[in-house]
Amino acid sequence: MTNVNRIRSLPLLATAFALLLSSCGGAPSASQSPTSGPQVVTQVVVQTQVVEQPVEVVVTPTPGPNSEMAIAEVEQGAEITFWTFYLSPTFDDYIKATIARFNEAYPGVTVNWEDRQATLQEEYRNSLAAGNAPDVVNVPTGWVQEFAQKDQLVNMSEALPQAAQEQYYPALFNQTDVGGASYQVPWYQAVDAYLVNTQVISAAGYTLEQMPKTFDEQKQFCLDFYAKSNIPCGLRMATDNLLQTMAYEGGVEVMNEGGSEFTFDSPEAVQWLQDYVDLNEAGAIHKDLVLLNAAEDRVGLERFTTGQMPFYVTGPQLIRIVRESNPGLYGYLAMVPRAVGRSEALPPVSMSIVVSKNTEYPQASAALAAFFTNPQSMLEFAKIVQIFPSTPASYEDAYFTQKPVAIEDQIRPLAEGIISQQQNILPEIPEQADVNDVVRQAIEAALFGDADPQTALTDAVEQANALIK
Repeated sequence: MTNVNRIRSLPLLATAFALLLSSCGGAPSASQSPTSGPQVVTQVVVQTQVVEQPVEVVVTPTPGPNSEMAIAEVEQGAEITFWTFYLSPTFDDYIKATIARFNEAYPGVTVNWEDRQATLQEEYRNSLAAGNAPDVVNVPTGWVQEFAQKDQLVNMSEALPQAAQEQYYPALFNQTDVGGASYQVPWYQAVDAYLVNTQVISAAGYTLEQMPKTFDEQKQFCLDFYAKSNIPCGLRMATDNLLQTMAYEGGVEVMNEGGSEFTFDSPEAVQWLQDYVDLNEAGAIHKDLVLLNAAEDRVGLERFTTGQMPFYVTGPQLIRIVRESNPGLYGYLAMVPRAVGRSEALPPVSMSIVVSKNTEYPQASAALAAFFTNPQSMLEFAKIVQIFPSTPASYEDAYFTQKPVAIEDQIRPLAEGIISQQQNILPEIPEQADVNDVVRQAIEAALFGDADPQTALTDAVEQANALIK
């Protein structure tokens, strides 16, 4: 009780006490001497003050969902198989650690991981045809359309909640749409650049500043460089999607506006093919590399490492292989932006994760695909190898803003700007795999069979149009 309260209560207590005495004692007895007047009586009033003491109570909160959980409910007891592409044994620790973290978010799911390499595409095709495909597969993005058009993949636009879809750059999530839907989630991205052997170019009288900036400059550079050094350039087309190479490098409209007919025999397309014919006839490119697929093109990297090319078109993630194969070359490496094609657009260079439609556990499989491609998983992967996330949130980490030191890090501060500008300028290509075979035959005929580029492409257009009518 405060001092003010004590002062205010004293008169009330005195009055109450006097009333109590008069009611109990009556008039004074005969032995008492009557008082002559008021007397001062000292009274002791005992008051008890209750003091509240804090008491600690242990409260167990109701656990919320794991922050990395993209799908609220998955099939309990699910056992899914996950195939990756060329990641083992180098990244075993990362894959296993990410699966362990996935199990914390989804404790009822078992993941069986297997890595595939050069034979992945054929193995996956065969397993889909046999009905025993792995549940979740890491594939180059260029393969996705083939499987989606055959209705062999889960529609990720439907399988994933909107919040999960929004963790990616929209242009990357939708980079291979079929029927207006995405059948993949974008995994790690690459930034194509020239990996330059400065010893080789300086011996021929060139500097980094003279590296080509456009597709037309690239052709002239390779012709001139070969004439001076007798060393060919290591150019390679995207053999799994040759129309993509044609569109970005040559500025070719591969189909009409309505998507009903192919048009890749236009003057722009003929000029693009003629450029490669000129380079091939001059000996200015490696003939056996230009149409190798990505899995086989380790041959090109080996030749670059041994000084047989002025540059190699790749991302910084493969510098580690050069360093391991030829440590003495590392100090002579440099990275500069790759020449921009006549389309003036940047093509996505990416890996995807897809879910097979025949899976018994579509929710658990979609959850795994989203987990491996979420911002945390992507950031952790980027910190151990030179790949770039498909998730904008990953770039908020200081890792991507630090000043680079190593050669392979030189492109890191620029990566977000490059990745955010990548876009697919191609329409949906019907019968993509079969059309690609037709285009390849036309290119081979012009490069190695003396066929006229215009004739070869016009014949290919007729064949391709027959496939979709």
